[in-house]
Amino acid sequence: MKFITFTSIAIIILFAAKLSYPQSVSLNPNSLHVKTVSDLGANCTDGQIHDDGVPENGYGWIASAGDPSAFCQKFIPPFYPYKFSKFCINLTRTSAGTSNFTFKIVQWKCVNGMPANIMDSTTVTATGIPVYPSFAFYDFVLPTTWANVTIAGDSVFLGIRYNPVTMSAVYVGADETITTPIWPGWATTAAGPWQNPAVLWPTYRAIMFRAEGGSAVQYVHNYGVIDFLNLPDEFVKYTPYIVKAKVQNFGTSEETNVPVSFFVNGTQVGSAVTLSLPAGGVDSVGFPWTPTSTGSKTLMVVSQLGTDQLKANDTIRTVKTVVLENIYLIFCDHFQTLGNWTLTSTGTVPWSLQTAAYNNMIMPTTSVLPWMSCNVDAAGLENTSNAVATLTTDINCTNRDWISLEFDQDWYVMSSSDQAIVDYSTNGGSSWINLATWTTSHRSEHVTLDMPLAENRANVRLRFTAIQPSFDWWWAIDNICVKGYPPSGINNPGTSTQVNYSLSQNYPNPFNPITQIKYSIKTNGPVTLKVYDILGKEVTTLVNEVKSAGAYIIDFNGANLASGTYLYKLESNGFTDIKKMILIK
Repeated sequence: MKFITFTSIAIIILFAAKLSYPQSVSLNPNSLHVKTVSDLGANCTDGQIHDDGVPENGYGWIASAGDPSAFCQKFIPPFYPYKFSKFCINLTRTSAGTSNFTFKIVQWKCVNGMPANIMDSTTVTATGIPVYPSFAFYDFVLPTTWANVTIAGDSVFLGIRYNPVTMSAVYVGADETITTPIWPGWATTAAGPWQNPAVLWPTYRAIMFRAEGGSAVQYVHNYGVIDFLNLPDEFVKYTPYIVKAKVQNFGTSEETNVPVSFFVNGTQVGSAVTLSLPAGGVDSVGFPWTPTSTGSKTLMVVSQLGTDQLKANDTIRTVKTVVLENIYLIFCDHFQTLGNWTLTSTGTVPWSLQTAAYNNMIMPTTSVLPWMSCNVDAAGLENTSNAVATLTTDINCTNRDWISLEFDQDWYVMSSSDQAIVDYSTNGGSSWINLATWTTSHRSEHVTLDMPLAENRANVRLRFTAIQPSFDWWWAIDNICVKGYPPSGINNPGTSTQVNYSLSQNYPNPFNPITQIKYSIKTNGPVTLKVYDILGKEVTTLVNEVKSAGAYIIDFNGANLASGTYLYKLESNGFTDIKKMILIK
């Protein structure tokens, strides 16, 4: 039997003490283990979740941090008055520690974006905490007297306080997946002050705290819509969808034949669906919708109980974009290395891999270190007249139209003689076409540039040139991606163009519930493409047949799977590759 060989994942448990940040030690730094998560309790799966379900790390305090030390994360009530009724936490420990963990669950008032006075707390104990690298979720029902959030617009911080003097071997699960949006959180020792986890641990994205709740007032008639289900990141024009939402009867009375309606940009789509639920009952409702125009759309699902006593939770809304066709990610570089680039300079400052942000830098929030930069400020008056970063590998845009280049940047200049130049080539670098030339600052910007001559070309390359002869600052770039649409009528296209074996990162990622996987094979032969869960158990087979040489795209629908991390593996003619994708519902 052949087993999956997973990419090495070095897992580091970080410690911090008082004000000497960041003080860290490595636990099994050369580990090849894949993290495991034991499902204990409900895990607040219907509540507010800001992590992807899989911890990459664990955060804890050493004994000298003092009693009490704390972690917390921001939670925003969906309506008011609101009461949090359940709290969930992800935990692990070292073998030197006890398997039981006693701590306080605390709710802090949010003032100016930071934890302020304590609104409520309760003492609980988690039992049977697994030894790292295994993690487990634990959920706790909060007291019925738990403090309400009553003022519209208010937020709170939920988290834990505990004594690291006796519990220094216990760690809170942390999501460090680069694609997880950073969520506001705070950490503090007994001596204080509160500190941003992203400063203590630069790869922080979210602490694995979750919470559920509901109306702070018990009404007889209270019918509400909780959340959208299985909503794609983008909708495609003329493609049929079922927009689903979760509905709950929060009241104490059974309700029958309650109409629930779907709206797009304020106009009702289709007829209302009637739903009957007992007190406390939960169900889902679906609405057929085929977008007929592109652009931004405000989607709403509204419950319409005539006797409803709390209108604040009757409506959910979100803004989504309808695009012409499915757009595919052709190439992307997040600059973990500069192996794809040739760096030259006629001055003293070339492009380099930047592992720490500069003072006053304001990169977009989607950008995560490291990134590629030309930091002229580091050289003082000895600057550079021409620093060039040239992509040395071809981007294959065959069978793709409407090609575009996207990237994050912070371009900070002091003189009009400074230039930032973006070029592309359609012939492997023999000649270049200018995309943009900037002589003024472009701060914290996500750039999108069309490359019309790259359509259906196999040898597209990129070049970034910084001309900074004066005393200057920097040009920093991250998340360079090339995207394109398929020509009309083409799905899962093969191509006669000579290609190599490759397996691309799925797009979008994270996804819900559909994502696309692109792969190519160099010669005709058998191909298998399979999906596995994080423990290596096969979930589904997407491809198992003989294919002709070429590039292919296949859809993967995770509608029937739980949120989490999955692996997909391509095998063909001795070639094997594995990549990770994240499903978030």
